[in-house]
Amino acid sequence: MANFQITPSRVTVDNNEYNFSNLYLLHAPSGPRKNQAEVTRSDADTGLGVIAVNNWEIYDGLGPGAAIVARAQGLHIHAGNWSNVFSIVFETPRFSGSTLEVMGTSVDIGEFAIVGGTKQFAMARGVIYKKYLPEQSTSDGGIIQLTIRGFFPVLKPQPSPPPPPPVIGPCGGNGGVVWDIPGTPSPTRLESITISYGGVIDGIEFSYINQSGQRCTTGRWCGKGGTRTQLINLGPSEFVKEVSGTIGAYRHYNNIIRTLAIVTNVRTYGPFGNQLNGTAPFSIPVQNNSSIVGFFARGQQFLDAIGVYVQETQ
Repeated sequence: MANFQITPSRVTVDNNEYNFSNLYLLHAPSGPRKNQAEVTRSDADTGLGVIAVNNWEIYDGLGPGAAIVARAQGLHIHAGNWSNVFSIVFETPRFSGSTLEVMGTSVDIGEFAIVGGTKQFAMARGVIYKKYLPEQSTSDGGIIQLTIRGFFPVLKPQPSPPPPPPVIGPCGGNGGVVWDIPGTPSPTRLESITISYGGVIDGIEFSYINQSGQRCTTGRWCGKGGTRTQLINLGPSEFVKEVSGTIGAYRHYNNIIRTLAIVTNVRTYGPFGNQLNGTAPFSIPVQNNSSIVGFFARGQQFLDAIGVYVQETQ
């Protein structure tokens, strides 16, 4: 009976080894069980050029009780020797629909090369050893014993990208347009923050390290005004744990960010801007085991609203 064995490869942990033995191919060019047909004739001078298509059955044993486990479907061409190109399409339930892609010469002696595969045998490589069994051949056709050996890689699924950091906010008004960082790779650490301000917060920009380890800079968000600019460079072990400020009216704008302060585990920067009567305070703190790693905002001429991306502190 056929013996199908797959074991972890001793060659490399990234491959599995397959070793299939006691398989028998029926090669029947004629007769009641004919399983191939010529589609071209040979050249009269050279004898070259015959092309035949084949649908050879592969059994799990000999005799009337043997079951078909696969079919060798393809073609062979006479080019001095018979050159074969076909797929072994498995029908046995264990490997149903999987294939081994095969090339080689002759059908009764020598070897075939396995140059690929699909499904369970994706990217397979190996050799098929053939042995013609004249004592088993009948008027139905010739019997060729097959032993199949090779390797196929263990295809690991692509890891899912880490989820984006949670967000808090925004705080402020609904005016202006949305300013945000790309969705992936997500930020993991703030490196610097630049705040432009005068009577209000005119604009903000910041740099951060993303999940790929790259340093990214946003460029300036919102307006281009402001009489003063404050650059905050965070130390190697310094992280932002709160953003606070005030919201109020300015000129004909309602509910924009009037002042802004950045609170880290080391010190408080600011507040920047100009706090006047009628402003309302806001605060975006994070838990003790978290830090602010990036911002998103609304605004156009001024900073209308600000929110934060949060990540657990490593």
